[in-house]
Amino acid sequence: MTQLVTNRRRIFMNATLIALALLLFALPATQNFLASALDQFAEIPDRASHFPCTFLEHGKCFTLDRFDPTCLHYL
Repeated sequence: MTQLVTNRRRIFMNATLIALALLLFALPATQNFLASALDQFAEIPDRASHFPCTFLEHGKCFTLDRFDPTCLHYL
């Protein structure tokens, strides 16, 4: 008898959790968040492939010359 009550309680709790998860995923805010997260995740390989190119293209790289007070080019 105790096993039957435990199983019913477990089934009820699992069904409740599934219903709450489906309700949460049905909200537009959650869908927008997941879409933006997947978009950012998809851009990671593209960013990683362009990272080595920045070492070869010094024109686009961050330079420390603008912190040099004797350098008048950046003033």
